[in-house]
Amino acid sequence: MKNKALIYYEDGSLKYEGQSNHGTPHGRGIAYWENGNVWYEGQFVDGQPKGYGKYYLPDGTLRYEGETEELQYAGKGIEYYKNGNIKFIGIFSKTPRFFYGARNYVKGRLYYEDGSLNYNGTFQTGKSATFKDGVEYLLDGTPRLHGSIHMTIN
Repeated sequence: MKNKALIYYEDGSLKYEGQSNHGTPHGRGIAYWENGNVWYEGQFVDGQPKGYGKYYLPDGTLRYEGETEELQYAGKGIEYYKNGNIKFIGIFSKTPRFFYGARNYVKGRLYYEDGSLNYNGTFQTGKSATFKDGVEYLLDGTPRLHGSIHMTIN
């Protein structure tokens, strides 16, 4: 049974507001950092973010929006740099070596912090920074092919 819940930190600041199942976040809700800024807003299952949601840094900056599972980016999503520019847009997979901030890029576009395209393609399994099949763009814009990408120039 889904009811509305308010859950607080020991110091009395709001930790969670939203749907719950017997006092546990379940359904749509918002979780907060202890400083009062939003930490996560989206779907919860049995107390954990799962499904579509948005993660924020403690200062309130959007860090990620998309599909999530077990506190990891999993499925389609967009990751952002602290300056607000897109870092990666595409498909993520869960990593067995989970720690806060761990991610596995599967397929998509990776950008430099200034917003220019760094890479478009697939990534090595379990190695987000290792390109597999795609095109890397150097800082000067020069393309570099990776993997089995073939281009025909007419």
